[in-house]
Amino acid sequence: MKANVMEQVDVPLRMRDLPEPAIAPDEALVRTQTTGICGTDLHILQGKGYVPPLPHVLGHEPAGVVIAVGANVRNVVPGDRVIPSLFFTCDECYYCRVGRHQQCSHLRGILGVLCHGAFAEYFRAPARNLFHLPCSIPFDVGGLISDAVVTALHAAKRGQLTPGSNALVIGSGGVGLCLIQALRSAGVRVLAADVDSKKLELAEKCGASGVLHSSSRLHAAALDLAGDDGLQCVFDCVGSADSLRTACSTVMNGGRVVIIGEQEASPSVTSTEIAQRELEIVGSRNGTRQDLVEAIRLVERGAITPPIAAHYPLDEANDALQAFRNGALGRIVLRVADS
Repeated sequence: MKANVMEQVDVPLRMRDLPEPAIAPDEALVRTQTTGICGTDLHILQGKGYVPPLPHVLGHEPAGVVIAVGANVRNVVPGDRVIPSLFFTCDECYYCRVGRHQQCSHLRGILGVLCHGAFAEYFRAPARNLFHLPCSIPFDVGGLISDAVVTALHAAKRGQLTPGSNALVIGSGGVGLCLIQALRSAGVRVLAADVDSKKLELAEKCGASGVLHSSSRLHAAALDLAGDDGLQCVFDCVGSADSLRTACSTVMNGGRVVIIGEQEASPSVTSTEIAQRELEIVGSRNGTRQDLVEAIRLVERGAITPPIAAHYPLDEANDALQAFRNGALGRIVLRVADS
């Protein structure tokens, strides 16, 4: 099969012919139709965060069609349109038993992150990780549900907001734009902040009630827009020291900060501030399998539509990655089946 392969850190991907993946009795083989690109792909290419064995096939936002199933598989059949839940888990530990599979104690892999993904004509996955994609959802949109949409939905739940609450989303990238829509669909008034004015324009189109250009005055401007009730929750989709500091200083006393973006950053917030202001600081990682089911429904009924900036063929993956680095307005998607 054709695959665009990461062979070294900080080196462009290279097109290669690889053997078609062999599947185990509990697995399925999927022909990749599309796959999205996100910041995690860039981190892996830089040797940061996740470090998979090389050579490695990226791609953790795929949609495709099942072409073969193992002997024990009953939930999907060849011809099914599917998207994956990314975390390959033991399904036996405490976290799996309570439905928090992304915290599995015996994680066996993450599609496209710690094991081969979908920058290739085919990918394999445990069949229990595959979820049916309705025919009304195009493949390019469907693949983004596996990461951008489900991450946004899970983060919105971690915010524990009620209708009428005020929230600020820092970072209007792929996840941030989906998060704005998820919060708005739950009746939350959402403000959006970013350094890119064009991304803020898109944030308004996605339902943000007000937008703020990230600057030294963000704190005062956000509080002015929030009004007397303040901001009950701030969602940080960037994860830098500056964005985390801004999130903690901007949220109201007794409010919650949800950290989604991942960087090697140490925010300057003290335990004294956290205790005296009764701040709640929580992390949010991808989403549960139940979140994925709900995310599919939200996209199907139009409550969330992940913005797509551009499409590229598989053999132009390096150009696609560069477009993402340059600050694309929404997700970049590879069309694999057309390559």
